[in-house]
Amino acid sequence: MDSPKLAELKKELNFHDAHQLKDLCLRIAKYKTENKELLHYLLFYHDKKNDYVEQVKELIINEFDDLHPSVYYVGKQLRKLTRVMNKHIKYIGEKPLEIEISITFCKCYIQHPIVKLNYKALELILFRQLKRINKLLPKLQEDFQFDYQQEFDELLSRLKKDKPSFNLRDIE
Repeated sequence: MDSPKLAELKKELNFHDAHQLKDLCLRIAKYKTENKELLHYLLFYHDKKNDYVEQVKELIINEFDDLHPSVYYVGKQLRKLTRVMNKHIKYIGEKPLEIEISITFCKCYIQHPIVKLNYKALELILFRQLKRINKLLPKLQEDFQFDYQQEFDELLSRLKKDKPSFNLRDIE
C-alpha cells in the first residue's frame, strides 16, 4: 500500500468538520510519542518558540551535567542527546534557532572535561554539530549570520586552545 501524497491529504481534510479533525489528531497522537510531542509543541509553543528553545537548552545543559564518567557511556548519552536535539529542531523548523541549539550543545561539550579525551567517536559527535552550524550559517539573514558567526568563531578558537590537534578541515 502506497502512502498518499500530501496534496491529496490536504484536499481530503477540507471535507471534514472541526470535530472530526480533532478526533483524527487525537488518534494520530495516540499511536506515537513523537506525534504527541509534535502536537504538544504546535498547540502550546508554536507562538513561543524562544521559550521552547530555552527549555531545549536547559535539557542539553542538564544532560551534560549528568554524563557518566565512562567514555563508552558518554558516547551513548551524547548520541541520544543529539537524537533528542534533532527531534526538537525538526519541530521548530527555523534555522537561527537550530544554530542556537547546536551552539549550546557545542559550548557544553567544549566546557566539559571530555574535550580533553582523544576518543574519536566523541570527537565525531562534536564535529557533526560544528559541520551543521558551518553549513547553516551562510543560509541565514545577514544580521543573524553576523551574530552567530561570532559565536561560532569563539567556539572554534576555544576548541583549538583546548585541543591542539583540532583542524578546521575536520568540519568542512
